[in-house]
Amino acid sequence: MHSTRTAVLAMLVVLLLPAPAVLAETAPPDRSKTAGPISAELSKKCYALAIKADPTKPAGSRNGAYAQAQWDYFQDCIAKGGNMPD
Repeated sequence: MHSTRTAVLAMLVVLLLPAPAVLAETAPPDRSKTAGPISAELSKKCYALAIKADPTKPAGSRNGAYAQAQWDYFQDCIAKGGNMPD
C-alpha cells in the first residue's frame, strides 16, 4: 500500500510540474563539448584517486555524502586529464 501511494504521488508530481522543470531533472548531461570517450587507463586512474581522496565508508554508516564527493572528484579528474594536485 505504501508503494502504491508513493507511485501515485510521484506521478502527480511529474504531471503537475512544468515540462522544462521535469526535463531539467531527467535530461542527460551535455557532452557535446567533451573530446570524446575517455580511455580505460584514465578512468582507472581517476577512480583510484577519487577513492583515495574520499574513502568509502563502511556499510551501515549514516553519512552517504562520500559517494557524491567521489563522483565529483572523479568528474573533475577526468576533466583535467588525470592531472590532480596531491
